[in-house]
Amino acid sequence: ADSMTLRGRDGVAAEVDQNRLLVNTKTEFDIAVEDGRAYSWASLTEAQEVADTILALENNSPDHLLCIETIVISLTAVGGGVCPVFTAKGITVAGTTAVAGVNLNRACGRSAQGMYTCVTEETGQTEAGTWTGRFYMPQLLTNTPYIIQVGGKIRLPNDHMIGIDSIEEPNDAEAVTIIGYFEPI
Repeated sequence: ADSMTLRGRDGVAAEVDQNRLLVNTKTEFDIAVEDGRAYSWASLTEAQEVADTILALENNSPDHLLCIETIVISLTAVGGGVCPVFTAKGITVAGTTAVAGVNLNRACGRSAQGMYTCVTEETGQTEAGTWTGRFYMPQLLTNTPYIIQVGGKIRLPNDHMIGIDSIEEPNDAEAVTIIGYFEPI
Protein backbone atom coordinates (compact mmCIF):
# COMPACT_ATOMS: atom_id res chain seq x y z
CA ALA A 1 0.00 0.00 0.00
CA ASP A 2 1.20 3.48 -0.84
CA SER A 3 -0.59 5.01 2.13
CA MET A 4 -1.65 3.72 5.55
CA THR A 5 -3.59 5.41 8.35
CA LEU A 6 -3.33 4.43 12.03
CA ARG A 7 -5.59 5.76 14.77
CA GLY A 8 -4.53 5.68 18.41
CA ARG A 9 -6.77 5.20 21.46
CA ASP A 10 -6.81 8.98 21.99
CA GLY A 11 -8.26 9.48 18.51
CA VAL A 12 -5.14 11.03 16.98
CA ALA A 13 -4.57 9.82 13.44
CA ALA A 14 -1.17 9.15 11.90
CA GLU A 15 -0.69 8.49 8.20
CA VAL A 16 2.33 7.00 6.47
CA ASP A 17 2.52 8.29 2.90
CA GLN A 18 5.54 8.18 0.56
CA ASN A 19 7.93 7.41 3.43
CA ARG A 20 6.63 10.34 5.52
CA LEU A 21 4.77 10.19 8.81
CA LEU A 22 1.87 12.68 8.88
CA VAL A 23 0.12 13.30 12.22
CA ASN A 24 -3.28 14.95 12.47
CA THR A 25 -3.50 16.32 16.00
CA LYS A 26 -6.72 17.48 17.57
CA THR A 27 -7.19 20.98 18.94
CA GLU A 28 -8.45 21.61 22.46
CA PHE A 29 -11.74 22.64 20.86
CA ASP A 30 -12.00 19.34 18.92
CA ILE A 31 -11.43 17.41 22.14
CA ALA A 32 -14.00 19.53 24.01
CA VAL A 33 -16.61 18.88 21.30
CA GLU A 34 -16.00 15.12 21.55
CA ASP A 35 -16.17 15.26 25.37
CA GLY A 36 -19.41 17.27 25.32
CA ARG A 37 -17.84 20.41 26.87
CA ALA A 38 -18.32 22.73 23.85
CA TYR A 39 -21.38 24.96 23.44
CA SER A 40 -22.83 27.76 21.36
CA TRP A 41 -24.92 30.66 22.66
CA ALA A 42 -26.91 32.81 20.24
CA SER A 43 -29.05 35.90 20.08
CA LEU A 44 -30.34 35.92 16.53
CA THR A 45 -32.91 38.71 16.18
CA GLU A 46 -32.48 41.16 19.08
CA ALA A 47 -33.36 44.80 18.59
CA GLN A 48 -31.44 46.19 21.52
CA GLU A 49 -32.05 49.37 23.43
CA VAL A 50 -29.37 52.07 23.30
CA ALA A 51 -27.84 51.21 26.71
CA ASP A 52 -27.98 47.41 26.36
CA THR A 53 -25.30 44.90 25.41
CA ILE A 54 -26.49 42.56 22.61
CA LEU A 55 -25.27 39.35 24.26
CA ALA A 56 -23.34 38.73 27.47
CA LEU A 57 -21.86 35.42 28.61
CA GLU A 58 -20.41 34.95 32.10
CA ASN A 59 -18.44 32.00 33.47
CA ASN A 60 -19.96 30.88 36.80
CA SER A 61 -17.81 27.75 37.20
CA PRO A 62 -15.19 27.81 39.95
CA ASP A 63 -13.39 24.79 38.46
CA HIS A 64 -13.51 25.45 34.68
CA LEU A 65 -12.22 28.17 32.38
CA LEU A 66 -14.62 29.30 29.66
CA CYS A 67 -12.55 29.41 26.45
CA ILE A 68 -14.00 31.38 23.55
CA GLU A 69 -13.40 29.82 20.14
CA THR A 70 -15.45 31.92 17.67
CA ILE A 71 -17.73 34.96 17.70
CA VAL A 72 -20.10 35.73 14.79
CA ILE A 73 -21.81 39.14 14.58
CA SER A 74 -24.31 40.48 12.05
CA LEU A 75 -26.32 43.74 11.87
CA THR A 76 -29.29 44.92 9.82
CA ALA A 77 -28.63 48.62 10.49
CA VAL A 78 -28.41 50.62 7.26
CA GLY A 79 -24.76 51.55 6.85
CA GLY A 80 -23.65 48.86 9.30
CA GLY A 81 -22.12 49.74 12.64
CA VAL A 82 -19.37 49.16 15.17
CA CYS A 83 -19.72 46.24 17.60
CA PRO A 84 -17.24 46.27 20.48
CA VAL A 85 -16.30 42.88 21.93
CA PHE A 86 -15.22 43.33 25.55
CA THR A 87 -14.62 41.50 28.80
CA ALA A 88 -15.38 42.47 32.38
CA LYS A 89 -15.20 40.88 35.82
CA GLY A 90 -17.20 41.04 39.01
CA ILE A 91 -20.38 42.17 37.22
CA THR A 92 -23.85 40.81 37.89
CA VAL A 93 -25.00 39.86 34.39
CA ALA A 94 -28.69 40.69 33.93
CA GLY A 95 -30.80 40.95 30.82
CA THR A 96 -34.07 40.52 29.03
CA THR A 97 -33.89 36.86 28.02
CA ALA A 98 -31.77 33.97 29.30
CA VAL A 99 -29.93 32.11 26.55
CA ALA A 100 -29.36 28.36 26.87
CA GLY A 101 -26.09 26.92 25.64
CA VAL A 102 -26.44 24.32 22.89
CA ASN A 103 -24.04 21.40 23.26
CA LEU A 104 -22.02 20.93 20.08
CA ASN A 105 -21.90 17.17 20.66
CA ARG A 106 -25.61 16.46 20.45
CA ALA A 107 -25.06 12.76 21.16
CA CYS A 108 -23.64 13.30 24.65
CA GLY A 109 -26.64 15.07 26.23
CA ARG A 110 -24.41 16.98 28.69
CA SER A 111 -25.71 20.27 30.04
CA ALA A 112 -23.60 23.17 31.33
CA GLN A 113 -26.43 24.41 33.52
CA GLY A 114 -25.06 26.35 36.48
CA MET A 115 -21.68 26.87 34.77
CA TYR A 116 -22.64 30.09 32.98
CA THR A 117 -25.08 32.97 32.76
CA CYS A 118 -25.94 34.18 29.26
CA VAL A 119 -28.52 36.86 28.43
CA THR A 120 -29.65 39.07 25.59
CA GLU A 121 -30.12 42.83 25.96
CA GLU A 122 -27.77 42.74 28.94
CA THR A 123 -28.09 45.80 31.19
CA GLY A 124 -25.23 45.55 33.72
CA GLN A 125 -22.53 47.09 31.51
CA THR A 126 -21.56 50.65 30.68
CA GLU A 127 -18.93 51.57 28.12
CA ALA A 128 -17.12 53.97 30.44
CA GLY A 129 -17.43 51.93 33.62
CA THR A 130 -17.13 48.19 33.15
CA TRP A 131 -15.55 47.45 29.77
CA THR A 132 -12.21 46.54 31.30
CA GLY A 133 -10.84 44.64 28.31
CA ARG A 134 -11.75 45.51 24.73
CA PHE A 135 -10.62 42.82 22.30
CA TYR A 136 -12.18 43.94 19.04
CA MET A 137 -13.99 46.96 17.61
CA PRO A 138 -15.07 45.60 14.22
CA GLN A 139 -16.86 47.81 11.70
CA LEU A 140 -19.66 45.69 10.24
CA LEU A 141 -21.39 46.01 6.89
CA THR A 142 -25.17 45.62 6.73
CA ASN A 143 -26.27 41.95 6.67
CA THR A 144 -22.69 40.70 6.32
CA PRO A 145 -21.56 38.31 9.07
CA TYR A 146 -18.30 39.23 10.77
CA ILE A 147 -16.45 36.18 12.11
CA ILE A 148 -13.83 36.49 14.84
CA GLN A 149 -11.75 33.32 15.19
CA VAL A 150 -9.82 33.38 18.48
CA GLY A 151 -9.14 29.66 18.83
CA GLY A 152 -9.77 29.46 22.58
CA LYS A 153 -7.37 32.34 23.34
CA ILE A 154 -9.99 34.35 25.25
CA ARG A 155 -10.01 32.40 28.53
CA LEU A 156 -12.49 33.53 31.16
CA PRO A 157 -12.13 32.40 34.77
CA ASN A 158 -14.99 32.37 37.27
CA ASP A 159 -16.89 35.69 37.57
CA HIS A 160 -15.56 37.01 34.24
CA MET A 161 -17.75 37.70 31.22
CA ILE A 162 -17.58 38.53 27.54
CA GLY A 163 -20.05 40.87 25.86
CA ILE A 164 -20.82 42.14 22.40
CA ASP A 165 -22.33 45.60 22.13
CA SER A 166 -23.42 47.78 19.23
CA ILE A 167 -22.67 51.41 18.52
CA GLU A 168 -25.36 52.14 15.94
CA GLU A 169 -28.99 53.05 15.64
CA PRO A 170 -31.17 51.20 18.18
CA ASN A 171 -34.03 48.92 17.24
CA ASP A 172 -32.25 47.33 14.28
CA ALA A 173 -31.81 43.59 14.53
CA GLU A 174 -28.46 42.29 15.70
CA ALA A 175 -27.38 38.66 15.62
CA VAL A 176 -24.52 37.33 17.77
CA THR A 177 -23.29 33.78 18.28
CA ILE A 178 -20.52 32.81 20.71
CA ILE A 179 -18.92 29.38 20.41
CA GLY A 180 -16.74 28.16 23.26
CA TYR A 181 -15.84 25.35 25.59
CA PHE A 182 -15.24 24.66 29.26
CA GLU A 183 -11.74 23.56 30.22
CA PRO A 184 -11.15 21.96 33.64
CA ILE A 185 -8.68 23.91 35.76
